Amino acid sequence: MSVAFPQHGGDLGWAAERYGLAREEFLDFSANVNPLGPSPQALQAARAALAEISRYPEPHAASLRAELAEFLALAPGLLVLGNGSTELIHHLVRSMGPRRVTVVSPAFAEYAQAADNVGAGISCLQLSAEDGFSLDAEQLAAAAASSQITFFCNPASPSGRLYGRAELFPALQACRESGRLLVVDESFMGFCPPHLAGAASLIPEVGGEGLVLVSTLTKLFALAGLRGPGWLAGPARLASRLEEEAVPWRVNCVALAAALSSLADRAYIEETRKKVPEWREEFARELEATGMFQVFPSHVNFLLLRLADPGFTAAALADELGRRGILVRQCGNFRGLEEGFIRVAVREPADNARLLAVLEDISAIR
Repeated sequence: MSVAFPQHGGDLGWAAERYGLAREEFLDFSANVNPLGPSPQALQAARAALAEISRYPEPHAASLRAELAEFLALAPGLLVLGNGSTELIHHLVRSMGPRRVTVVSPAFAEYAQAADNVGAGISCLQLSAEDGFSLDAEQLAAAAASSQITFFCNPASPSGRLYGRAELFPALQACRESGRLLVVDESFMGFCPPHLAGAASLIPEVGGEGLVLVSTLTKLFALAGLRGPGWLAGPARLASRLEEEAVPWRVNCVALAAALSSLADRAYIEETRKKVPEWREEFARELEATGMFQVFPSHVNFLLLRLADPGFTAAALADELGRRGILVRQCGNFRGLEEGFIRVAVREPADNARLLAVLEDISAIR
């Protein structure tokens, strides 16, 4: 496992120190947020909210919880908000204190980190790049029945694969029968068109035992610097307990204002769901055409790439791009992707074209 690269993407301070460039000089493909940037309405609301920073925000962000509940078609009492979904993942695991946690890998590192922080044993259900990260539903069900908490990401990061709801039902049923918990991270579901999300999201199952969903406004609404906010949805008793145990004022006034305006900007959401798939598919074709990569199919705003040239490591490519002012996600700290994989965010076509031109130049001089 590489130790030279950050555990997460978007670390411009690290990049500036490593490559000797100013933060603003980098074109960042390592952070997978909406390439359209924040909603103009959200930016306007955030600026206006700065006038309120001398005052305490709502202790439990009740107004945002109500609006988000309406947006998701859930009862407000099933929701808990936080300073990003990562905070809520750690809060959930601390509260439950599991003895054993299963993580479907490759996966976001914070699932295992949260488990490790409470001394839980960690089992990995490893999905393989060789078969496109396909899922054996019965194998997942067996794993879920043997752990207090099982983490699964859908659509998956870093692969970009979308799994149908029916593929997760056996695991959910196993959790309900055994008193276990299936935690599904749907942070990227918002990039999927409604007909695909409708066949994949477990939102209709929220409120029943055995299931928690986590997500964030960070990705779809490009509010990473405001930490989303993140949200968790689960059974009413669990949501109430987590709310009682959480610290107050987790959502600051600027984040709350930006989030409310983002949820209300339906034109922005529709534009995102129209443009991002178009840009992604064009970008994927162009990356494949370089001959440098296998490009894995994706339903979201990023692409997982496997280097075709075994003599060129992912770390070497990431470093060469970094020296040229382009950041990609070197995947060496994802279990199962230790060698030969990078992830790139989908950005606007002009940015994508710049990366492709630099890749062509690197390929020509090898």
